Amino acid sequence: MRCFDGTTSGQSLLMTNSPSDNTTLAAVLAGYERSGFDSSFSPSNNGTVECVNCGSVMSSSQFTIDSLRRLEGASDPDDMIAVVALSCPNCRAKGLLVLGYGPMASAEDSDILATMKDGRGDASLPPNASPSDAAADPSESSAMDAADVANGEGADR
Repeated sequence: MRCFDGTTSGQSLLMTNSPSDNTTLAAVLAGYERSGFDSSFSPSNNGTVECVNCGSVMSSSQFTIDSLRRLEGASDPDDMIAVVALSCPNCRAKGLLVLGYGPMASAEDSDILATMKDGRGDASLPPNASPSDAAADPSESSAMDAADVANGEGADR
């Protein structure tokens, strides 16, 4: 399976704050928006992503993940979504892409997530939490394989 960085071998990444059933999608989106991710992206056909700001449609492999926050539904654990913070390679707008992940995700959402480059080593954003989540508990961390997010597998290793 391909990792976000394009390699086929697994790579451990630092994960801050595991998904929580108590966090709402609205709270995660608001946290990223306060950090400057105020535009949006949408999945398009054949593994492409559209930038709502400039209208460009590009292959998901042209995008780099700045941060990613997984959410699972409190009432239904199969409600698995990933909020991906990224920047447009064309206009540099910073925004969010919301995708399904795990066994119930569409093949297209899984492919998009799996082919994006993983750039979460940047210290300006928490790698696997929204900025508001990280502020709540910055000391909690665990390792996670990059490909596991697309597969919906657990965070602890």
